[in-house]
Amino acid sequence: MFIIIAYISHFDELKEIFDMHGMIEYNRKGNVKNTGSRTANKMKKAIMYGGGNIGRGFIGKVFSDSGYEVCFLDIMQDLIDEMNARHGYTVRIVSNAGEQNCEVKNVRAVNAATPEALEEIATCDIMATAVGVNVLPKIAPTIAKGVVARMEGSGKPLDIILCENQLEADVLMRGWINDCLTPQQRAWADKNLGLVEASIGRMVPPLTPEMRAKDRLLICVEPYAQLPVDRKAFRGEIPDLVGLVPYSPFGFYIRRKLFIHNMGHAICAYLGYMKGYSYIYEAMADAEIQQAVRLAMKACGEALIHEYGEDLRQNVEENIEDLIFRFQNRALGDTVSRVGGDPARKLRRNDRLVGAALYCMENDVDATPVVKGIWAALRFDAENDASAAKVQADLKNQGLDFVIKQYMGLDAQEPLFDLIKTICQA
Repeated sequence: MFIIIAYISHFDELKEIFDMHGMIEYNRKGNVKNTGSRTANKMKKAIMYGGGNIGRGFIGKVFSDSGYEVCFLDIMQDLIDEMNARHGYTVRIVSNAGEQNCEVKNVRAVNAATPEALEEIATCDIMATAVGVNVLPKIAPTIAKGVVARMEGSGKPLDIILCENQLEADVLMRGWINDCLTPQQRAWADKNLGLVEASIGRMVPPLTPEMRAKDRLLICVEPYAQLPVDRKAFRGEIPDLVGLVPYSPFGFYIRRKLFIHNMGHAICAYLGYMKGYSYIYEAMADAEIQQAVRLAMKACGEALIHEYGEDLRQNVEENIEDLIFRFQNRALGDTVSRVGGDPARKLRRNDRLVGAALYCMENDVDATPVVKGIWAALRFDAENDASAAKVQADLKNQGLDFVIKQYMGLDAQEPLFDLIKTICQA
């Protein structure tokens, strides 16, 4: 199958891939009416479970641009009503070069708590979730019921793209769904239900209250629009989606996102906070900070290349330079306090900082540039951040060794334990 890859990284490259010209009409319930040659029964249907920033600003737009009718599942009735009244919404792509409004068309919405949601799952062509990992177990029963209805109906395979940026999201989700199925239903789902991990790199800036009041469906996004997914996880035919990058082994993209993108973003925030900057773009304009971020990302990049092969060097190096460029996007308005928030979570052993340092060491790469970011994270004390306050209190009352053991999950015998202490106490 021909896969369209739209890698958009600069404003002047922005293009609208599809424009359906309003050929779909809807009845008062929000369902598509049969009104002509380009009708719903000839148009594939995509389910987008979750109408938030990523659901509307990224994946819903991908589905629409790829020629699908997009049915959102959500529980926010006012959001559902607005979508069904307008059958579309605006995605504003913002960059230092300016902004462009893109209309997402052929949209409707169904309350996920209703029986209609099960019918939508049973009859769709492709599906995605973007609800947050904490919500996944709550929506699993609904998805399981939809899967059963599909098994008892068409019997066609169903692939669900999990846009959650959670390691092993597919394993977790299959477990929660299987808990709701009988042994016979599980056997069918194992063969026909594809749970496809995705790496979500698109950044979505916060909207001002004034912007939300003017248009509650408006979403602002950066131009970047790649959607890497796990090629081997599909049970049906891989869909022809704008920007889709099917890849295997997918661990490469999961680690690239966590240990280059998320790690570099966090280090920028913590170093920026130490120097008194408010915004990420301000921190990236500081040559010293930008160089520190680049060195940390390059260290993790070398670890990735060591594990996955020299043929991925260009991929890794281009990604690093692209991120350096994207972090300087003033239009995102991202603050160091938001990006650096909840340092206790970001300092966990398997997360973006300590996890990245361990990954470097496992692949014989000097982790010092990453550990300098850990040192900066331990000095983060932003106001109204309970996590930061707890870390600071434990540093003061319990000491550095306690924090390294309790927050980072490191034993005193591990080399990273000593490296962190050496850099923090220098």
